[in-house]
Amino acid sequence: MHPQALSTPSPIPESRIRRAHQRGTLETDWLHARFSFSFGDYHDPNHAHWGSLRALNDDWVAPGRGFAWHGHRDIESLTYPIHGRIHHSDSLGNDYVFGPGELHRMSAGSGVAHAEMNASDTEPERHLQIWLYPRTRGEGPACELVRIDEDSKRDRWRLIASPDGREGSVTVRQDARIFASLLSEASALHYTLEEHRLGYLHVVAGDLRVGPEQQLHAGDGLRFTHHEALSIAAASSDTEVLLFDL
Repeated sequence: MHPQALSTPSPIPESRIRRAHQRGTLETDWLHARFSFSFGDYHDPNHAHWGSLRALNDDWVAPGRGFAWHGHRDIESLTYPIHGRIHHSDSLGNDYVFGPGELHRMSAGSGVAHAEMNASDTEPERHLQIWLYPRTRGEGPACELVRIDEDSKRDRWRLIASPDGREGSVTVRQDARIFASLLSEASALHYTLEEHRLGYLHVVAGDLRVGPEQQLHAGDGLRFTHHEALSIAAASSDTEVLLFDL
């Protein structure tokens, strides 16, 4: 892993960009969701997953509604709040409310039931739901909640998930690292993958320039490999991005 390594960027093919409007959609009376990868009834063979990244869903949840009790097995689930607050409860006895500036990890393992509801009866809630394939199956389930304050990700790669939980990140049962950054306008960052690894960049908010030519906007995603050194610069203030090293 070389978060700040500087090398000559290679152009990333336009075909590796997943534009926001190209994502799968789900619209119900309480949920507006956008799927970067196949999920539920939405299936796109060209976007089934990217390495161990199984799902990246952008969910808007109506006041007082949400994902009622249901079960999972053998998935690493991360909830990244963007707006509003989430009430989480699970079969392990956890019951708490969390929101922006925090990150929740649930390792479903051998099986866990949980609910994630909008904690407000008056305001909508928005979050990213991220799933990773686990490294091994059938381990005991576990949950974790950590604080990811805004200053810690300002104009830098802030590690938010890793296999060993270092630097205050959540611990995921997969050889994957996830970084978050909140960029000031014109701020630039670089990232170089180690050999045989895959990268995925997701724009949470704002506008981004990748290399000398490509433009990314909120909701866009970009797949890249170790053959391409990533170089980004914010084209608007408070551009928020997630970077996956898989």
